[in-house]
Amino acid sequence: MSNSSTIRFTPIKSTTLLVLYSVIFLGSAGFFITIPAYVDLFMGANHTLVQTDMPLSTRREWFGIVMSLAPFISMFFTPLIARFSDIYGRKHFMLGALVIAGIGFFLPITAIGIGSIALLFVGNVLNSIGSSSQPIAQAALAEMSTGRRKATLMSLVAVVMTAAMSFGPALGSKVLALYGPSAPFYTCLLLAALNFLLLLILVRRQELQHTTHYEHQSWALLDPIKRSSSGLLPSLIIVFLSQFSWSLYFQNLSFLLPEKWHVSVTSQYYQGYMMAIGLIMIIALLSLPNLLLKRFSLSQCLTATFIIGVIGMILLAIAPTLLTQSLAMIPVAIVMAIAFPFYISRVSENASEQDQGTAMALASALVGLAWTLSGYLTAVFANISLILPMLVASVCLCFVLIILPKTKNKSVVNNDPL
Repeated sequence: MSNSSTIRFTPIKSTTLLVLYSVIFLGSAGFFITIPAYVDLFMGANHTLVQTDMPLSTRREWFGIVMSLAPFISMFFTPLIARFSDIYGRKHFMLGALVIAGIGFFLPITAIGIGSIALLFVGNVLNSIGSSSQPIAQAALAEMSTGRRKATLMSLVAVVMTAAMSFGPALGSKVLALYGPSAPFYTCLLLAALNFLLLLILVRRQELQHTTHYEHQSWALLDPIKRSSSGLLPSLIIVFLSQFSWSLYFQNLSFLLPEKWHVSVTSQYYQGYMMAIGLIMIIALLSLPNLLLKRFSLSQCLTATFIIGVIGMILLAIAPTLLTQSLAMIPVAIVMAIAFPFYISRVSENASEQDQGTAMALASALVGLAWTLSGYLTAVFANISLILPMLVASVCLCFVLIILPKTKNKSVVNNDPL
């Protein structure tokens, strides 16, 4: 690793945590809150931007392009922007990303007013680029912490992202029903403006500082991998495989429950099932990671969670009744949730101090890639067999257990206060 300055960890102000987690929430919620608006614009009867005689299948294709465009664009731009934040400082690039996100939310409002699909797409692209504020905020949290405190902060990151995934579509649907298709974009624009103002206050109070400074860094994304420990690449692979495995099951529910158990996706049971997954994951993230790390090392926690994940995925595949399926879901949701702060902490530990932003952005890009690929492959696997996505997921988790020892073997024993 290259020469770097020493970081001293001090208690983090609650205002700083609040703003950083708010930025992280917007990075995910900006996508999920606007989903109902895009559905209404492309497939709704009253507010469509496309020709009324366009076939529904074509409208679905347009909708699919818009939904896949966001993670695709993020995979390319987010690591580069985060790399700049490693070199030149977090605060300015986070502020800039929020400005870009705000423009990205404003353009669809204009597009709806003038009936322009092209402008809607441009807005979606800019919003995707603006979501790079999320990994930059994660990197800021990683720089402020170490050991068990880092795992706790990463647990709260997962809580915020899970909350956005679980409740964002419901919020977007509500404001859409009350105020029309522009309302979800106005909601996100308001969140972006609020985050910008709060972050600007932190910067002016000097409560958010980029604690390290490094001269003559290259913009090349491969340099951080070369400079960091040999465990960084395996740690990033674990991020991808874990998210890919969970996404296979999560997205397969849209096929599994209706086709095997005859549970409609519009039924209260289906909605309750999906809500239960989110609540279980949030409760687990709030209560378990810090408790487990008081008793076990980070490596032990990672190994145990993935072993339970493998067994759970197999049980989900062979579950004979809807009740056993629901019961098997509980431990799988728990371990896949708490695995996130564990393997993100491992990514941070394997990255050099000066490359935290790049490491978090690469992890974020791999999460997006995992969900993008699984969105297509889940349907392919389900066409072969409804249980195949869970079996593939269990194989991926077995591979995680194989490469896990190649990551940095560092126990989390730090007791720094939040």
